[in-house]
Amino acid sequence: MSDEKTIPFIQVDNLKKYYPVKGGIITHTTGYVKAVDGVSFSVMRGQTLGLVGESGCGKSTVGRQLVGLEVPTEGKIYYNGCDLTALQKNKKEMQRIRTKLQMVFQDPYSSLNPRKHIYEILAQPMLYHQISEKRTVERDIHKILDMVGLPKTVLGRYPHEFSGGQRQRIGIAKALSLRPEFIVCDEPVSALDVSIQAQILNLLKELQKELGLTLLFVGHGLGAVKYVSDQIAVMYLGKIVEYGEAKEVFRHPVHPYTKALLEAVPIPDPRERNKGRKLLQGEIGSSMNPPSGCRFHPRCPYAVEQCKADDPAQYAVVETGHNTRGGNAALQAAQKEKETGRHVAACPIVLSGTEAAIHG
Repeated sequence: MSDEKTIPFIQVDNLKKYYPVKGGIITHTTGYVKAVDGVSFSVMRGQTLGLVGESGCGKSTVGRQLVGLEVPTEGKIYYNGCDLTALQKNKKEMQRIRTKLQMVFQDPYSSLNPRKHIYEILAQPMLYHQISEKRTVERDIHKILDMVGLPKTVLGRYPHEFSGGQRQRIGIAKALSLRPEFIVCDEPVSALDVSIQAQILNLLKELQKELGLTLLFVGHGLGAVKYVSDQIAVMYLGKIVEYGEAKEVFRHPVHPYTKALLEAVPIPDPRERNKGRKLLQGEIGSSMNPPSGCRFHPRCPYAVEQCKADDPAQYAVVETGHNTRGGNAALQAAQKEKETGRHVAACPIVLSGTEAAIHG
């Protein structure tokens, strides 16, 4: 039990995924799309890591690599202490492990085979991987349907006969059918109505508590991510710019990009809607030709010449009273005290308090 509490269940070290770009009269590689460029994080057993950022920042690519749908260009992925990247060539062992790593996709319609009814969608993987036998598979499917709040009568129907929320429940049932330990939820509520979103989020939390699941929750909506997550990792253009406990990141955001994401969250009170809000300007950069230095500097209100030249490391956030910055001395101390799992951010300008001098 002590190892489960101290050793990360999922650990990612310097993960990279580059996609070659072909061109020329004689087709050759002209460059690379750096979808994920040096990402590191860990998730403890039974917890949820929320991965947030704009479209195109590499969130879904990280999730696909964790479940084996993509092979990393560089870096390591550890599942319960086992190096998954070293097992890619061992098909038999990877097949056994991949049943423990499942994914709930963003579009519940395209992820379900329209030619098969629900019984086939759920039963075939269970029989193939010997999770169930022919005489017990129907009983096991009924248990899974009960978990996700669907009646037994759905088994003879096809995906197009269901609403979006029902299809997402079927997608969750499909992931649960192989008895996984880790599930990547790739924006599972972004295509659903608000009331249905709440139902799916509550369902995920209940299933996690009941089955002891570990989750990576990829999302845009910070309200949903905050509700389900224990830790938050904020991604921008292939890199993690801030990482820490969910409550701490939302209470004391440090990186300018994290602050901009929080500023963009709609406020339900019309009187407070436009009060002191600084919305992010500009478009996300190119993953093929990312900006030099800090990748966020073309859009950052605090950017200085140093930001254009230096790719910032992650610094531990040291609180002084209610402040998350404490001058150069605190920044130097934070560098020395940096450790995995603490609140860290990749912005020395904000952490040192320099931005306060820049903007008065």
